[in-house]
Amino acid sequence: MTHQLLATILGIDSVRQVVQAIVSGVVTGAGYGLIGAALALILGVTGRFHFAIGSTYMVTAYLAAVAADIWGLPLIPALLVGLAIGTVFGLLIEALVYHPLASRAGEGALLPVFVGSLGIVIITENVVRLIWGNDTRNLGGFPQHTYNIGNVTFTLLDVTLVVVAIVVLGGLSLILARTILGEQIRAVRGNPLMAQAVGVNVRRIFYVVFALGSIVAGIAALFAGMKFAVEPAMGNEPVFYAFVVAFVAGTRRSPIFVGLVGIGIGLLESISTIWVSENVSALTVFGLLFVALAVRSGPAGLKQLSGALSSVNRQVGRVQRTGGS
Repeated sequence: MTHQLLATILGIDSVRQVVQAIVSGVVTGAGYGLIGAALALILGVTGRFHFAIGSTYMVTAYLAAVAADIWGLPLIPALLVGLAIGTVFGLLIEALVYHPLASRAGEGALLPVFVGSLGIVIITENVVRLIWGNDTRNLGGFPQHTYNIGNVTFTLLDVTLVVVAIVVLGGLSLILARTILGEQIRAVRGNPLMAQAVGVNVRRIFYVVFALGSIVAGIAALFAGMKFAVEPAMGNEPVFYAFVVAFVAGTRRSPIFVGLVGIGIGLLESISTIWVSENVSALTVFGLLFVALAVRSGPAGLKQLSGALSSVNRQVGRVQRTGGS
């Protein structure tokens, strides 16, 4: 009776509702953690404001679906094909767009790179629509096992996502902390000029980081495609969550820590749906970003972020209108 009264006061229908929200939040947060860690790695090491990571995310899942639906490949080879193409695409973005822009702009490369990344998002999405149309595609073939424990439901795909996220982010953390390559990456992240002076090939490290980031984000995209569906605009929303995770966690923290922050944000979003709608719960996530930036940067940093997000929202709206026309 006491528990029922407390639940009524808190606006909770049942304990099951809370546990289900926690399970859903961990699963969703695992995806956020993957793409957030990918963005944090790229941004922290290269300084590239890689908004087009949403495009590599979409290309990975979409080409995997194309490989399965049109080319007739089994699921695992199709996933590997999509991941390979997405990784190559991420490397080409750095080689053909970001690096030339940064070479011309020098210290002021942040804005040109960001604008270039927005252009990549617009072009990539519309090229996919022109070639394969606007319809969603299924990335099926994963065993559809559903489990019920105490009226709490989750799937084999959910469990696999969480396990894979832990393994991938834990492995990436070990690479950064325990290997010569990781030592070089940390050196470039700390001081690129000093790293170059002691013999580190900074350009090579940039490519390695973009490859690693594209792979990690691509894994998140493949799970999203298998769980929901694949469509040309699927990368627009995850990239915002990636920025939230990266900014809240910090770009210099280990990937496993960034992944834990992603899970925390997924829990915050999921649990808040107990009291508010899904649209409002998403606002709580971005509210967290504003709070984090306000604490770190003060009012000036918060104003700058507000302007940047407004610009991004306008550009994404333009992308969606263009794609839908």
